[in-house]
Amino acid sequence: MSGKALDTSITDTAARRFLNEADDRATLWCDKVSGFHLLKTLKGGSWRYRYTDLKGRRRVATVGRYPSMKPQEAAEKAQAWRNDRVDVLSEQERDREAQKAAERLAKHRTLGKYIEGPYARYQARKKAGDETLAILRNNFAAWLDRDMATFSRADVLEWQAKREGEGRAHATLTRAFGALKTLMRHAVREGFLDENPLDGVTLERPTDTERAAQLSAERSSARRLLTDDEIQGLHTGLSAFADEVRAQRRNSRKHGRAYLPDLDAVAYPHWFIPFAYCALYTGMRPGDLYSLTWLELNVNFGRLVKVPEKTRHHPDPARITMDLPPELLRIMRAWWEQQGKPESGLVFPSPVNGERMDKKAHLRAWARVKRLGGLPENLTFYALRHHFISALVSAGVPLLTVAHMAGHKSASMIERHYGHLCPVAAADALAAFSRTVARRERA
Repeated sequence: MSGKALDTSITDTAARRFLNEADDRATLWCDKVSGFHLLKTLKGGSWRYRYTDLKGRRRVATVGRYPSMKPQEAAEKAQAWRNDRVDVLSEQERDREAQKAAERLAKHRTLGKYIEGPYARYQARKKAGDETLAILRNNFAAWLDRDMATFSRADVLEWQAKREGEGRAHATLTRAFGALKTLMRHAVREGFLDENPLDGVTLERPTDTERAAQLSAERSSARRLLTDDEIQGLHTGLSAFADEVRAQRRNSRKHGRAYLPDLDAVAYPHWFIPFAYCALYTGMRPGDLYSLTWLELNVNFGRLVKVPEKTRHHPDPARITMDLPPELLRIMRAWWEQQGKPESGLVFPSPVNGERMDKKAHLRAWARVKRLGGLPENLTFYALRHHFISALVSAGVPLLTVAHMAGHKSASMIERHYGHLCPVAAADALAAFSRTVARRERA
């Protein structure tokens, strides 16, 4: 600062001499900046600024510490406050209150509080809401006490690396992270966040090894045709299950509960039997079967027209349209007559209250049918859908046709997951082409 006149009469030399010689709490006033002074304290010097606020009160604000803040810097700061007529202490108080308010908001803006509060109420209106909340709690347990506004890409990548190290599949992590991003967008819409700090953040791609292993596992396990023995086991299990339910009912009626309906007089003693056959012959997902109505499954015309639950909210949803196979039509017509030939309503209503059943209502009966039929314990009910699609693909049905019958708008998913079932198509085409060329050469 050589060559420039100081804005204060207090030089560095004067400040040092004053602090060495003056008594504690003594004051050295500046002759150039009104109200600006140096106060001697036990730990050194403190630059102060005395002013009168808008209410006429005499107030003193701290400018900085000496010697870390030199006289010129302190004077310039005090002069700026004076020129702008700043009520320093009031502004500092407002800043402190704003900081406290921000801290209070951050405590209520934690992921855990949002999951258990606003987001739980929002998810309560959805069928899979509890499942979504469980995914968030289980996958982001370490984040529950954190302010959502502080989340970052680095946090996400660290979380991904940790979960992958624990053996979690990339598809599982993608689903969990997707649930988190949906929650964050909801928090922005509801005004809990000014902006989404995870907007544009994506997970790292799975490694080539993981992608290859995942594809191989998918092709060799769930997405396959059921064997002849498994198909026979399914029929055997359903038949044995029907006999078992009827026997239980006969025993109940014999021992004081004669008021119960006679199940020997009906075609199907348990709703799960036509439910399972409908899954086998149409490939519909369990959720679509639970929501299926008699308006969608028309036994008089033998036709099924159904918008899948997964695409119902889309602007242009997929649509399942098919003629019922004769065997399934026979089964469903018998079930329809057993239900009293309803014109509308659910095809598989709860036998207790007539309402839609829980999405897991079929699992207990399915487990029993597997045991009775000698089916593999790890065979999922969804395997019936995989068999339906796999059988069509193996039979050479065009993939787009299969996609439409399975409730997909395009063939991409079918090709990606079931295309391995028709690997000889290109070879057959080339063989056919070669034969035409060979005939022409002999002509």
